[in-house]
Amino acid sequence: MSIRVGVEESRERLVALTLLLQRATHQRPLTQEAIVAELLIDEYPVDKKAPRRVRAYRGSETAVRQKFERDKAKVRELGIQIETTALGDGTVGYWIDPDGANGPAIDFDAAERRVVGLALHLYGFGPSGAFSLFNEGPAPEGGLEFSNYYNPILRSLRLGRVLVFDYQSSANKTRTVEPLAVGVFDGAAYLVARVRGSDEVKGYRITRMTSMPLVLGEAFNVDDATRELAASWRPQYARTPRPVDTVVVTTANYARLLTQQYPGSLAAERKGGLVEVGLSFDNLREAMRFALNAGPRVRVTSPKLLKNELASWLRGVNRGVVAPLDELRFEPHATNDALGQALQLLHAVHLAEGGLRISELSRRFTLSADVVRHVMDRMVSFEPFHGRYGFPAHVIKECDDWEDEANDDSLYRAEFGPSYERTTPSLTWRDLFELNIALREASRVFDVPAMHSAIEKIEAVVGTRVRVESAAPEASLADVRAAIEGHERIKIHYVPGYSDELQERTIEPRELRVLNGRAYVRAYCLTREAWRTFRVDRISGVVAKSPADAMRPEDPTVNWLTEVGEGGVDVVVVLEPGLRWIFEPLPSAQWQPLRDGRHAVRFRVAERAFLDHLMVQAGPGAVVASPDFADAGRELARQMLQAL
Repeated sequence: MSIRVGVEESRERLVALTLLLQRATHQRPLTQEAIVAELLIDEYPVDKKAPRRVRAYRGSETAVRQKFERDKAKVRELGIQIETTALGDGTVGYWIDPDGANGPAIDFDAAERRVVGLALHLYGFGPSGAFSLFNEGPAPEGGLEFSNYYNPILRSLRLGRVLVFDYQSSANKTRTVEPLAVGVFDGAAYLVARVRGSDEVKGYRITRMTSMPLVLGEAFNVDDATRELAASWRPQYARTPRPVDTVVVTTANYARLLTQQYPGSLAAERKGGLVEVGLSFDNLREAMRFALNAGPRVRVTSPKLLKNELASWLRGVNRGVVAPLDELRFEPHATNDALGQALQLLHAVHLAEGGLRISELSRRFTLSADVVRHVMDRMVSFEPFHGRYGFPAHVIKECDDWEDEANDDSLYRAEFGPSYERTTPSLTWRDLFELNIALREASRVFDVPAMHSAIEKIEAVVGTRVRVESAAPEASLADVRAAIEGHERIKIHYVPGYSDELQERTIEPRELRVLNGRAYVRAYCLTREAWRTFRVDRISGVVAKSPADAMRPEDPTVNWLTEVGEGGVDVVVVLEPGLRWIFEPLPSAQWQPLRDGRHAVRFRVAERAFLDHLMVQAGPGAVVASPDFADAGRELARQMLQAL
């Protein structure tokens, strides 16, 4: 990563503005005139011996105003809300509520800090999240959807105040809601809220919000009945008065997996080695989803209504008209910007009682030593406002070799002012949300007292209980975890991919991670003599264990959890808005709304079979726009239709 003068000047100005406004208050806000007159940064290029202090905002009145407005927008894009106050002289004062970005401090003990680190490795935002604040190594790819929107959402829940944001459903519209809860279902995060001015409770998927949520000053009241309604909300279709009892015929291997994944299901042997399985679903759509996911591995025999719905669905797979590919434009994935990067580094140094060296910061945040040195040296000389506004801590730099400072592995530590005792630094609301979800997911794998006490501490300050519901039971999860901890070799029965073939594999598990509500294990497969990724809910049993006593080659895939989003070829699909949920979990998905109300999504596909099954699940209303895959899913749909 190279250091550019424009980027660094913008970084220091944004950090200075953010920390300055956090020192202002509702009673003592700062006007644009005051900020422009006195906010200082180092001039670039910088002479390290004597940096020249200059005004952060220079130029004509128009240029200054435009730059100031852009900077305010960038701060808000990070999820930090800048409050405004009308002053008596007709001007506007600005300030950042101390609770606007950060929640109350939480003092984790040593055991809790350890389990927090484990949880974030298993299931967190990845490099953009809190991993680097609790772990020494570089952050892995995240299994939880990252968004800066969590900051205002969690804050509004804590304060019980109205929230407004733009939201993409059939159309992009502004929504004004009363937040009630937040939940993660099958790996996707939703805000559950009451529509302002009504009794309707709805769920809003965080990734479909198209503007930074704004916390308004309006408070609201909620009765117990509304809270119960919010607690029962799920993204699935509503439960019907009578369940849909479904009967399918499949192979013995797949029947064994189904009875494991669907507790309460019944199985009976039939002629020819086939097995009849009875399952019960809350509604027809849930039964449809099951049948489509199972594909040709099952044949639905009843009820007739389900068979008719399936037939109609399969006839419409990948049929329709799409726009030419050259008319579609996709926005790149959002990345952590200069302000967020600097604040993360600063936060990590404040959090480490003994400070952190350049090499440690470089490893944690996957940055070059030069970038770390450049950013943190700015923090050392950070005096943006003539010393008239105090800051809780200043960064001190310690060198082992000051004569070779440019190459020294310097230590940066926080020195707190006389009126500020060293306390546990506050985490952002987004960090607290990530920690809560990661700990809840990790408790399925590491059920220890420190895990639960850390969750209790978080929820005591957040003020709302986060719900987490995973995709499917994973009966072999405990055995896999034990094999990792004990460095064991295990023999498993496994049903891979879209097959109903039961395979016997001997593996040496190394790492567990969670993506989209499902646990995956990375293991060296002795059967294939290569590194492989296994979905834990597809392991139908662990049949043998023994010590893993041999050295294995290094795993060539670093980001194995999200490799499906990195390999293969690009595919574009055009679909109705109601089908977004099928494609949103894909790690590489990029979106574009179309003029006709449909949405286009671009993602990467490593195997044709994956795309075929994806299009069958999407059914009518989704069409592949990429010419090389124009018939994707049709042959699979034909096979399933014949089986009906």
